[in-house]
Order: sequence, then C-alpha cells, then structure tokens
Amino acid sequence: MDVFCVGLVFNRNQFRYQSYARQYVEALLRLQKQVAIFSPNWIELNQYFQIHFREQSKRIHCFALPDLDKPDQEISKLSFISRHVKLRRILKNAERRMNTQIDFLFFAPVEDWIIPSFPKNWFNRLLPYAWSGLVIHMDVYGALGNLPEKPLLPLNVDPKFTDPDYLLSASNCMAVCTLDRFRSEQLKSRVYKKTIVMPDVSDYDLPKKTPVLVDQIKKMAQGRMIIGTVLLDNERLEHFISLVNEAAQEHYFFVCAGELSSNQLSPKLRSALHKLMHSGRNNSYFILHDLEDLEQINALVQAFDVCYVCAGNDNLPHGILSKAAFFKKPIIGLKSQLNGKIIGSFKLGIAVNDEISESLQALHTLRLQMPLHQNFNTAPLQNYALLQNQLHVKDAWEMLLWI
Repeated sequence: MDVFCVGLVFNRNQFRYQSYARQYVEALLRLQKQVAIFSPNWIELNQYFQIHFREQSKRIHCFALPDLDKPDQEISKLSFISRHVKLRRILKNAERRMNTQIDFLFFAPVEDWIIPSFPKNWFNRLLPYAWSGLVIHMDVYGALGNLPEKPLLPLNVDPKFTDPDYLLSASNCMAVCTLDRFRSEQLKSRVYKKTIVMPDVSDYDLPKKTPVLVDQIKKMAQGRMIIGTVLLDNERLEHFISLVNEAAQEHYFFVCAGELSSNQLSPKLRSALHKLMHSGRNNSYFILHDLEDLEQINALVQAFDVCYVCAGNDNLPHGILSKAAFFKKPIIGLKSQLNGKIIGSFKLGIAVNDEISESLQALHTLRLQMPLHQNFNTAPLQNYALLQNQLHVKDAWEMLLWI
C-alpha cells in the first residue's frame, strides 16, 4: 500500500520556517508518513535530514522552491495565478521524481497562497489538493489587550468574497492552523473548520564545543547580568538600544546577535545607535551578521541570563521564546505584542510597556534574584517548554491529518 505523502511548502527564507521544517518532518515520520519539503533552504534541510534521519531518509524528499520577493505585498490575480501555476509545476515534477502523489499540502505561511476576491471554484481547480496552512496575520481577528477594540473582520460569520481569509472556506481546505492560542476561537468562528494551535516548536541542540563567541561574551560581561536578544524575523531594535543607553553599565551587559537589514534602520534607531556609539559605554556587544548555525543560536541563548524579545513586524511568537523556556531563561517583552501576552499568561518573565523606565525596573527586579537559576521560579518556563515539545507537534499533526 502506498504511504500517505505530505507536502510542506515553506516559501520564506527565515529561521522560523527552517526550524518548523525540521520539527514537522520528525513528527510526520513518527506518524509513518512520507514527506516532501519545498523550501528555498532545501539543500541545508536535505543535509540535516541525511545526517539526523539516515535510516528514514527514503521517506524524506527536499525540493527547491524560490523565496518569494516581498511576500506581504498585494499581488494581482494574474500574478496570483502565475504563482500557483509555478507551484503546480514544481509539485508535479516532485511527484514524478518520488513516483508517488502528494496527498496533503501544508503552507507556512498560508497568506502567501490565498488572496481575497478570488472565486473558490477557480481556486479548487488551481490547487487540486487537500490542503491546510499556518495563519500568521491574526490581528484582523481582534486585539490582544483589554481594550474594547473591534476586530477588522466580523466574527461568527462566513468570510465575504472580499475578505483576506475568504479562500480558507474553499472545499479543498481541510483545516486551519495558527500559532496564536489566544485568538484561535475567533479564527474558527469565521472559517468554521477544524482549527489547530500548532506548538511554536524549536530545536535545542547545542554545539559539541562551547563557541569562542560565548566565551568572549562572558569575559566582556565581567560578572554583570547578561541581557541578550537574537534577531530572527526583522525585529525592531529601537527599544532595546534605548535600554542599552539608559541602563546602569556597572550592572548590565547587553548582547544583540543577528543580521540588521536596511529596512530596520528607522530614524529613531539611527539616532539611538549614534548616541550609543558616542557614549563611551562598555556595556554592550553587537554581532550584526546572519547567524546561520542554529546550534550557535542555542549556545547564545544558554549563555544569556535574561532574554529580551524585540518588537516584531509580524504578531507572532518570537523564535527565542521556546528556546528561552527550554534553557530556563527569564524573558522581557512588550505587552503590546503577542510575545508580551505569552510572557504574562505563562509567567515566563516580565511583560513591559513602551516606557524605558518600566524595562529598567524589570531588569532591576531580575538582578535582585541573581543567580536566576537558583532564585527565579523556572517551573512556568519548564511548563511552557513542554507545550512546545515534539510530542505536542506530533499530536497536532495527527489531529490535522485526521480527515
């Protein structure tokens, strides 16, 4: 009997989706499925699977998929059709090479593959597969705070033809997934299909030898509390840099690691960086290049005393949350973001407002509990890490594929 084949479509070249690809494949292998991965990072992923899943490598297939240029921009219907035609060609070629058909497609994120005002019957012909996907733009389903802010989309009604989630009601869409456990019911009230909260899973492997970079950071910190942030998804650095400028340098040492792209350099950030460079302060270390080694990222997080989550453009759980929880590191993040909601709800650290004074107070509160591994209550961190583990990923996929 043919093995059920799942196609995973990750069309963004971002850390988040590389990590999901690894973890989803492991879960699907545990469910005895065959997996086809379509990703701009297909070479790196193929190498990883060949090393870590050598005995099951015949059930894993990696194929090239171009990284979408400016994926969040609106596209015309003609461009949308062209995007799907190209995908269909890639899928058919993959099926020929695997000598099997793809039974189910999963898109992450799904917003790159649906648009409003496109007829569902056309779409079913354009994408003749059973499919699901990860919804990442959840702000349209309501605010996270206590403000009585109405959602941009009315709840408990069917999506209209002009709504961005209209195609989620297509008959070939078998379920919808989200990382946002706080608004999953609102999403379900519109598409009225199986709605699954996917664990914000990550990988926690450490390098066999402590990286020189980690030793350098600890030497430069000179016993001060290390507050670190890792740039993974084009986060905004303004608040973090302001904190570096204002915090007592005799008590705190700040680390920022990751690539800083030009679109992150707002006038406010340029001003804060200029102030820092001319201040003569010795309380920070910046590693502003792409961190391709995922094990090195884990080593950095393990070296931090406190993890600081910068505000992101997408209201998604930051990739550092699961890692910080696993390595039992308290987290500071903004209340206005989904990250802050998670931090407050699961007691992972301290959620703060936009005022620098509140972040400074959070640092002071945590510093009084040093060493944190002895005095900070890490039980909530451990509980959150358990929610994001491989077992829950497997359960989520089992529920998703129970069609």
